[in-house]
Amino acid sequence: MRNIALIDETFDSNVTSAYHLSIQYGEQCCSFAIMDTTRMKYIAFKNFWFAKPIPAKNQADHIRSLLHGESYLTRQYKSVYFMYLTPLSVLVPTPLFRKENPEAYFKFSSKLLLTDKIIFRKIPAIDAYTVFPVPEEFINQVSLMLHDVQFFHQSCPQIDEAISESGGGTDHTRVLANINPGFVDVMIIKSDQLILYNSFTIRNTDDLVFFILYMYEQFSLSQEESPLILSGFVEMYAGTTELLYPYLKKIVIREFRKSYAYSDTFSHLAQHHFSQLINLARCE
Repeated sequence: MRNIALIDETFDSNVTSAYHLSIQYGEQCCSFAIMDTTRMKYIAFKNFWFAKPIPAKNQADHIRSLLHGESYLTRQYKSVYFMYLTPLSVLVPTPLFRKENPEAYFKFSSKLLLTDKIIFRKIPAIDAYTVFPVPEEFINQVSLMLHDVQFFHQSCPQIDEAISESGGGTDHTRVLANINPGFVDVMIIKSDQLILYNSFTIRNTDDLVFFILYMYEQFSLSQEESPLILSGFVEMYAGTTELLYPYLKKIVIREFRKSYAYSDTFSHLAQHHFSQLINLARCE
């Protein structure tokens, strides 16, 4: 994978107060996209790949260095959304959610670090909260450098997008897989209902193919009629689509939302790599 930098000729660093900034950060990469909210047009994009994964204990120093190198990101923006990529999260229906002790939701699923802080965001499309850990020092550093930043988990744009395109409640089942370095987020959507959201650690292409086909088997989904929608860094796991095609008859590669405009420079992007970053601006 390669680093990418794209900028529209209309971008003006002196008027960032009219722009929306979306950033996503994981242990192996960081990307950001800037949208002119007046025209609802994306006008700048950049992606960094790291030479080696950044461990959680070093991420605060790393993001500080990265943001210092892109000083225009620390200016005043109309809004700033920061998406922290992690396979650790729990979805809790709103009637069952309690803010007082969010760590309890991980009691039976994951072991948290003492340095973690728990963040939660509501996902209105499914009337539930996504609860996820982020290193506290990392949160403090980002909050210090970015004005009025709001933190999100990648499940927020993934679920919002999947429900919004469900087709008005028709009896239609889809499997969606968003591939990140080291893990994959898998969803099953039937009509406008979320049936499953889960994340799986993956080491190679065989792991990825196994978990996708496992979803079809466990939920008795039709391999002919239920499409698989792929997004994220599919190419990191070479041969994935070739291994899936003998089993799944409908495989779709995700594209950007048509409700936004994009600089001509964005034509150089593989849209499925960064569709969730683009969708982040829709979240609440």
